[in-house]
Amino acid sequence: MLSLTMVLIGCVAAAGCASPEATRTRGGRGADVGNRPAIVEMHDGSEEFWKTPRRMTVNHPPLDSARQAEQLSRE
Repeated sequence: MLSLTMVLIGCVAAAGCASPEATRTRGGRGADVGNRPAIVEMHDGSEEFWKTPRRMTVNHPPLDSARQAEQLSRE
């Protein structure tokens, strides 16, 4: 009885180690070939910049110090 149990445990362990991906051929279209239409529209109907202001309402920072640093680095 003990040997039958050991054989059964060994068979279950060996069957559990087999990967379902082992039978898949490489280089094909992939695993999920039938779950999408031929033409895929990404983010269809979404608004990319929703609630993003079109123009900035703040003033840009002064660039005089950056220009001075650029001039000094080129000298």
